[in-house]
Amino acid sequence: MKQIVSLFLSNRAYARGILLLQVNCIVFCLGAMPDTVNDGMLSGFFFFHFFSAIAAFIGIFFTARGKRRSVWTIMLLLLLISAYALNRHIPVFRPSVTWLSAVLVITGVNFLLFHFWEALPAWFRYMQLFIMGVGMALFAYFAVYLLPLYPLSVMALIALGISLHTFVPIFLLIQAFVVMRDTACRIRSGVTALWAGGLAALIFAVVYGFLYNAEVRKLNLAYNRTIVESNGDLPAWVEASRQATGGIMEHKVLCTDLLYLRPKWEIFNLGNFPGRNFGERIQHDPLIVAATAFAPPLEIPVDDRIKILESMYDARHEAQERLWSGDDLYTGYVNSKVKIWPKLHLAYTEKMLSVTNPDIKGFRGKEAIYTFHLPEGGVVTSLSLWVAGKEEKAILTTKEKADTAYRTIVGVESRDPSLVRWQEGNTVSVRVFPVMPGESRKFRIGFTAPLASDGKTLQYDNIYFDGPSATSALEDATVSFDGKPAGLNGTGTRRNGRYRADWKITMLDEGITPHAFSFNGMAYTLQPYQLQRERVSTDVVYVDANAAWTPGEFNEVLRLSAPRPVFVWLNDQMVQVSEENREECVELLLANRFSLFPLHRIKAPAASLLITKSTAASPSLADLRDSRFRSDLAAFLAAPDLPKVRLLNIGGELSPYLKSLKEHRVFRYEKGGILLLKILLDAGTFAADAETADKVVIDHANVAITRQPADTAGIPSGAPDHLMRLFAYNHIMQQTGKGLITGSAGQEQLVAAAKEAYVVSPLSSLIVLETQRDYDRFGIKDEGSSLKNASLKSTGAVPEPHEWALIILVLLTLIYTKFRPSWRKANV
Repeated sequence: MKQIVSLFLSNRAYARGILLLQVNCIVFCLGAMPDTVNDGMLSGFFFFHFFSAIAAFIGIFFTARGKRRSVWTIMLLLLLISAYALNRHIPVFRPSVTWLSAVLVITGVNFLLFHFWEALPAWFRYMQLFIMGVGMALFAYFAVYLLPLYPLSVMALIALGISLHTFVPIFLLIQAFVVMRDTACRIRSGVTALWAGGLAALIFAVVYGFLYNAEVRKLNLAYNRTIVESNGDLPAWVEASRQATGGIMEHKVLCTDLLYLRPKWEIFNLGNFPGRNFGERIQHDPLIVAATAFAPPLEIPVDDRIKILESMYDARHEAQERLWSGDDLYTGYVNSKVKIWPKLHLAYTEKMLSVTNPDIKGFRGKEAIYTFHLPEGGVVTSLSLWVAGKEEKAILTTKEKADTAYRTIVGVESRDPSLVRWQEGNTVSVRVFPVMPGESRKFRIGFTAPLASDGKTLQYDNIYFDGPSATSALEDATVSFDGKPAGLNGTGTRRNGRYRADWKITMLDEGITPHAFSFNGMAYTLQPYQLQRERVSTDVVYVDANAAWTPGEFNEVLRLSAPRPVFVWLNDQMVQVSEENREECVELLLANRFSLFPLHRIKAPAASLLITKSTAASPSLADLRDSRFRSDLAAFLAAPDLPKVRLLNIGGELSPYLKSLKEHRVFRYEKGGILLLKILLDAGTFAADAETADKVVIDHANVAITRQPADTAGIPSGAPDHLMRLFAYNHIMQQTGKGLITGSAGQEQLVAAAKEAYVVSPLSSLIVLETQRDYDRFGIKDEGSSLKNASLKSTGAVPEPHEWALIILVLLTLIYTKFRPSWRKANV
């Protein structure tokens, strides 16, 4: 250690260079934080890095000849930092993937440690040489990558000195050879260690390219085979993704040209950056760049690749249609306020978000899109946007009017709107426009949702979102309770700090205390829900098997279902499972990543039972739009006398496909293990359909909400208006049900129910426009008797007309009694 310190202090130029390099690293990291700097500061940072490199270059000539090598290294590293700072303005390279950034840092530090070569132990020297071999391979890659730019950079070198940055990889490669001449060549096996590092990097890249090439060929084969051999019910991308094995390499192949750069090796092409970026920044990964140079092109069209990614890799948010770019936007602040009613099993969550556009050099606003994930049965009940410093409440209107207004104003006129839109799978999308360069926009959104209950505990899950990055966002979260919750101390809690998406609150379930909310002559009452079974006849069993199943589970279901026939959907046909084909069926079915069981192939739904265990990812109903599968399913569900299909889930969460069908009330549903299957088949029973036009069931919360005339309710009032909002949303889903899938007429009448309760649904949206003239132009009116936007101050029942009359009469009597003496004196 003393020798290392001595070597450091003996070369003052090197010590000053290290200090300058540290300062440059700090400044460079500051430039990577969009919430702390603007574009003007980035320009200043670049010139700081560039002039630092020039200063180090000048300092070389004032350094003793024997001590210059280490200073040359520092100067080149400063120039490398300057090159990447310039890259933020002139993107020759897209942002580096994480592993590339780490290798560059390690290689740079390793370069600097050669100054202490004589004082380091032998084993450390060999490690240094190995790392240097890897670094030299990387510098060689950069030098080749930039080859098309060399002629232009040479011509611009005199007029524009910054083109010198193009040659930084070559300079580093030359410096590495110089260092190796003075180190590796002077110790035994030093050159071998150097070559080992370079060959290791090369072998890794070759193996990676081989795996990439194999994955491309496999996906091309599956896609082309599907086009030729399938019956055409489902899009080719669905069949291809079902047969694919998944994994990291498949994801990278599908994301090439969407998230990862694949240049065309043409002079002055500058990487041929694709215009469609899948909602995220394109990244530079040398392994993928090298692999694509030798792999055949992926034959799956870009639109189909996006569908595979959004359905199989949880990328639905990134794939949403945009009218304007949302690049570089970030979420800077989140304020969450929650009110929980433990004895009503419901909660209201209000979130205020601030989204910022750090790009001050731009002249157009950007579009912020958020996707919020709601609990089952939850609904959006309020929205507001700050316009010119004032919070403006949203108006609820039909989905068609809201979409038309938003597209017209954002796509053509570029003015202020905000829109919240219902989506399948218990999600909603929120759009805010414009977020102007260097500015922030604020919006507030409210959610009414039931609490999950298992009979013993209640659980509130935070409503999280996808959207502009919230990695550095701050959050203030406040939770209050209506009464003291069992199992928790106090009647509220507060948390401040970094934004967290996955927090939850658990409390004891003390049961439900019935209370009603009254509005427009109707009372809404929350009651405990207990599953009721009824006698059924099960003559046929259908098994929806996929990769989530085990062979043991499949065989046990076959055993318990006997002597009933068991059918599976295999190779585009319904196949009866027998002892002869059982093993083949298990092998083929369990190889599928997901399943889309065709309900329209069930011949006698009233006498059939469908058993499922789902994978987490699958296409949803919306993904199958315009397919023959979807149209055949719609025709099947459109039959007026069609009974609900009995579905038994022996797994965990349903797939997006089945979840959508359940949300549309296609099923009579039960959930349990294989033991429950035995109980149901032995007893000949199944869950009854407990819902009616005046009753909705939210099974995961173990509650039912009923509607009845207010004068016959006979239950104390005092429940919040959120009770009516929950009923209205689930009532709309119940009544539209299969109609949303089949496209049948008669859905418009339910818009009135949505407007009355002010809930976002498949038929209605909340929208904020800039002026009243905008609302009038699109026929959007806030009319009729309704609950309006929800708030944390939502109270109990709203007085009926006759109750208002009584209240006014009492107030007039009090006023008369109080002021009667003064009136008498005045008259005297």
